Amino acid sequence: MTDGVTDGDAGADGPATPTLADLDVAVAHWGINAWGGAEYLVTHLAEALDCDRVYTLGEPDPDDPNPYGDVQFVDVTRDLSPAPLRRVQASVGRVFEYALWEDVDWRAYGDPDVLVTSGATTRAVITPDDTLHLNYCHSPPRWFYDLYHDRKESLVGQLARPLVRYLRMRDATVDPRVDGYFANSPVVARRIRKFYDRESEILYPPVDLSAYEDRGDEGFYLHLGRLDEEKGVPAVVEAFAGSDHRLVLAGGRGDVDDAVMDRIRRADGIDYRGFVDEAEKYDLLAACRALVFNGRDEDFGIVPIEANASGKAVLTRDEGFPAIFVDDGENGYRHDGSARGILAAIERFERDGIAADLGEQVETFSTDAFVDQLESSVVRRFERFRATGTRDHD
Repeated sequence: MTDGVTDGDAGADGPATPTLADLDVAVAHWGINAWGGAEYLVTHLAEALDCDRVYTLGEPDPDDPNPYGDVQFVDVTRDLSPAPLRRVQASVGRVFEYALWEDVDWRAYGDPDVLVTSGATTRAVITPDDTLHLNYCHSPPRWFYDLYHDRKESLVGQLARPLVRYLRMRDATVDPRVDGYFANSPVVARRIRKFYDRESEILYPPVDLSAYEDRGDEGFYLHLGRLDEEKGVPAVVEAFAGSDHRLVLAGGRGDVDDAVMDRIRRADGIDYRGFVDEAEKYDLLAACRALVFNGRDEDFGIVPIEANASGKAVLTRDEGFPAIFVDDGENGYRHDGSARGILAAIERFERDGIAADLGEQVETFSTDAFVDQLESSVVRRFERFRATGTRDHD
């Protein structure tokens, strides 16, 4: 634990204003069963805070190393007793995660001035009273809250109801342990306000804008992401299977049923590439005509940002953050998520094009903007915490 004061900066009226370099910062992230958007975010968050490690539950399940940077993930269960049992509990998932995080003694990891947690269950940590706990919220657990009624009637949902109710209470109970929240979009900020009755600071995930380029229009529309029902893939496939427009689907096989995969195979104008690496993703974005996005009520959705950064319009479902980001006729068009709605958005785009400077549209999401806001916010919040001993006023 540092004293949070830069030598020579203290004044007669009290401790000097700290800088990020003065603070001992640690970062924690819930378990990793795939390399995805949350892992991308926490890697860049740790790098921005000059942390070379992120504490997590269990070893990352993917065998391949962190594809987003050199940050190492350190398994805290190895220091919990009995370690073999704790590793088994960590592998089960959310059922034991709140309890596991509660048992981590942060004095054993340097007694940090600031602990930044990523994810919902990490909020259960019990920190020393002089440690500022900030949480980066990707969303309150959706199947506890806003998607509960969508999932409760399935067989699994009916059987899981008692457990979900218990975990919902567990999730709400740990909220007072968080001194302040970051939200990844206005949509998540609204959920935090609704379900936790807390305010949050919106901190958009960073996008390396220099990695994207516009290499023209090769005439195909692009869908980038897993082939999932919640990504609206069946409607995308239906729209293009009955049209003269070409579609490239790039992403791993998700939970869509076999009938959708069969329709993809039979459609002359649909090219399914499967999972693609980062290099091929950049190539597809650089060469496509526009991006088709149909995710349901997305918390953030980085793909539309990537498309605009590549100079390409976004045709998005009128839900979640992408609907806030896309302004009809400026950087893309919105649709209702149905096959008919997608085709209508395509026709509007083909007829009218877009008017915005797409480079200006994405500046808010730059890595530099992310780093500057994160650093200044952590220092400002720590200074307030040190002065008052209380969490953010919300």
